[in-house]
Amino acid sequence: MRGVIIAGGFGTRLRPLTLRRPKPLMPVANRAFLEYQVAQLKAAGADEIVFATNYLAERIEAHFGDGSRFGVRMRYAVETEPLGTAGAIRNAVEGLPPDRAIVFNGDILTDFDIGAIVRQHLQRGAEVTLTLYRVNRPHPYGVIPIGDDGRVQAFLEPTEEQKRAADRGEPMEGSDLINAGIYILEPEVIAQIPLRPCSIEREFYPQILAAGARVYGVEGHGFWLDIGRPAQYLRATRALLSGVVKTALPPAGRRTEQGYWVGAEVAIEPDAEIEAGCQIGDSACIEARVQLSGYTVVGAGCAIGGGSQLHGCVLGERVQIGDGCQLIDCILDDEVVIEPHVRLRNAVLGAGSIIRAYSAAE
Repeated sequence: MRGVIIAGGFGTRLRPLTLRRPKPLMPVANRAFLEYQVAQLKAAGADEIVFATNYLAERIEAHFGDGSRFGVRMRYAVETEPLGTAGAIRNAVEGLPPDRAIVFNGDILTDFDIGAIVRQHLQRGAEVTLTLYRVNRPHPYGVIPIGDDGRVQAFLEPTEEQKRAADRGEPMEGSDLINAGIYILEPEVIAQIPLRPCSIEREFYPQILAAGARVYGVEGHGFWLDIGRPAQYLRATRALLSGVVKTALPPAGRRTEQGYWVGAEVAIEPDAEIEAGCQIGDSACIEARVQLSGYTVVGAGCAIGGGSQLHGCVLGERVQIGDGCQLIDCILDDEVVIEPHVRLRNAVLGAGSIIRAYSAAE
């Protein structure tokens, strides 16, 4: 069985964090996000994974190589033009032997039991199985009603009025199951996907459903999150570090007796206060009287100056925080420099940014 990860998007909602890396390589709990999906696909039985890439494709291949480090064979299919969610799948397997595929959107964090969903797919004799997720406000996404036998009845996109009503927080009638971005596809179905720009949700699935294909939906139970916005990215990090999401791969480092995660060759002053659930990467330096809380992540090679307080923050690699700073719910990319006595809240700073001493943005 083959895994396919759609990882070609530009990650515009996460800019400036995605200007130098594709969104699926964003560090989450000090691991490249795709590593969690790779582990999940491997656990579900995939012995080969194909990355459907476009934007900064070389970064993904450089990270994973031939897959030997991860115990699964890796291939790469680079799109010369964006092919959409369906065209990307067809392009990913073009020229490869036919095989059943588990398809993941490359920005979904979940602990659904994918192996169980594959087994249900086989028991039903399905040609396509969509993993669905139940939400309180479905109509910003579009909904997928299913019958008592699990067969998909329709693919319903929200009207403009439904979108406005959802924005107002008004309840909606009908199905509350949305597409969770995880599919099981038989090879004969993949062969029908056109090798051109094509949306799997809006074009291909409705077409094959109308033609009588055996398309089923399975509700996923557990944690599910699209990491595509800064607030969701922070939530994903906290979910992993708190254990709310039970992934096949743990956060990087080892967990201390105090309950926080720590990498190799870390220097922590004895009077630093580090709350359970925080994470400190390799070769980081935590100075005296530093306070880390709220599932803060400190990347490899960072230095946190004396007396600084960080709550709910994610720091990339080699970030320098001066003395006496206070940062709340901030995301700092690699090599950001924060000079002493800075106060920031909800800041998202691109790589190499410099914030001068005594600055404040709250």
